[in-house]
Amino acid sequence: MGSGETIFSDIENFEGDSNDSGKNAIAPSNIDAIVQENKSSLLSRNSLKLYFCLLVSYLVSTMNGYDGSLMGAVNDMEQYQRSFGLNGKGSSTGIVFIIYNLGQIAAFPAIGWLADGYGRRWGMFVGCAIVVVGTAVQSTANGLGQFQGGRFILGFGAAIACASAPAYAVELSHPKYRGTQAGLYNVCWYVGSIIAGWCCVGSNRHMNNSWAWRTPTVVQGAIPAIVAILIFFIPESPRWLIAQGRDEEAIEILAKYHGEGDRHSSVVQAEFREMSEQIGTECSDKIWWDYRDLVNTRAARYRLGLVATVAFFGQWSGNNVVSYYMPTMFQQTGIDSSDTRLVLNGIYPVFCMFAAIWGATLLDKLGRRPMLIVATAFTVVCFSIITAGTAVSSTSKGASYAVIAFIYIFGMVYSWAYTPLQTLYSTEVLETRTRAKGSGLNFLFVNIAMCVNIFAAPVAMEAIGWRYYIVFIGWNCFEVFVIWMWFVETAGHTLEQISEIFESRNPVKMSLETRKRNRVRNSINNI
Repeated sequence: MGSGETIFSDIENFEGDSNDSGKNAIAPSNIDAIVQENKSSLLSRNSLKLYFCLLVSYLVSTMNGYDGSLMGAVNDMEQYQRSFGLNGKGSSTGIVFIIYNLGQIAAFPAIGWLADGYGRRWGMFVGCAIVVVGTAVQSTANGLGQFQGGRFILGFGAAIACASAPAYAVELSHPKYRGTQAGLYNVCWYVGSIIAGWCCVGSNRHMNNSWAWRTPTVVQGAIPAIVAILIFFIPESPRWLIAQGRDEEAIEILAKYHGEGDRHSSVVQAEFREMSEQIGTECSDKIWWDYRDLVNTRAARYRLGLVATVAFFGQWSGNNVVSYYMPTMFQQTGIDSSDTRLVLNGIYPVFCMFAAIWGATLLDKLGRRPMLIVATAFTVVCFSIITAGTAVSSTSKGASYAVIAFIYIFGMVYSWAYTPLQTLYSTEVLETRTRAKGSGLNFLFVNIAMCVNIFAAPVAMEAIGWRYYIVFIGWNCFEVFVIWMWFVETAGHTLEQISEIFESRNPVKMSLETRKRNRVRNSINNI
């Protein structure tokens, strides 16, 4: 976050870098009215086909969710600890966890090359194929070195797939329902988490040898294998096709999934026109190694600043500690049974998933900024109670129950806003020509944040225990201030209009004003 001051400086006097320098309003566009007046059925045959395409991309999100729940649960198994001579805490455990993130960091240069050079689909396919290889290496490990090597390969593949998939979901979603359709992408993080959690419960109960931890690591490769097959049954992103000069293919896809098969539909024509104008004929995504468009204008640096901020806030709000070290947190409250801790760990993502689904359905109605502000503020309350309760849990059974309850409440509050928005918001604020590269940078930032968090957490929890939670109380207060001051509202705007917002003098103010105008106009049109 050291670059935040440079990126966000002089925001009140923000000047765009477009040819219309100094403009403080977005040119009128009829696309909002056209999109809102669109009467296509949510349950039509073509709409259902669109949902299938999006579902394939959603499944990619399960990989990180599976690993997040897997390692927290596996680390609590005595069979796993015996296999590799670990003690469940300290730097050795941190290294086993962090190697996955180091693999994701190492994959960064390959993301733009694959997703921009060969398409969003090929990025997902190659990433999932690598994950399957990593699963085989990890699950057959007899030594810690091979286990860590498998986790590195897993992380490498997951980064490529997970950078390509949200870009695909955002670019293919219907503009009228983009918040919900693209927001549901990250909700599937919890699908992976639930599968991993309960797989670990079952294997821990019924297996007393190394297969207690090997079984869930084998299952880790199942969904990526399914995605790698289904990729060949879904279309490419229309925006990527336009960037490659393949306009006819893009129109056909837009017509099929947004226009009920009518290529002359007003929605299809308006979308294609806006995409073509915004993307232009010279796109830097044809040069996979060129990242200058992410920093070469003040608007671009503002976008990149938001991408970095969302990445760090999404990982430093306390969620990683809860996800990876939940069994340890339960142990601190006096729950000594490993099986009980694993059951509680398995139930947790179920609650979180339903909260995330609810949040995704509210994104377009409430807006991105209000949801982030409210959720982040409430995490401060949750961590305050968790901290106080853990401090006295050894002498108060009621305090232990309160801590467990607020661990769950924290997860639901965080999931309500951050789960659907963490990938959606970072992809929305980026331009088409920089979306894949920016998504790659987003994952780079996410994994740097996770490396710091995951490696520090076991050491801090071993050294200072519950006092470590105090850090998140102060930090999350800081997050609320930053979101309120600098986060642009993306709800109610097309992806192309969002690009125009960043060229205005004050993007935050302009985003709020234009959303208000659009809502008023749509209300009048509906009278």
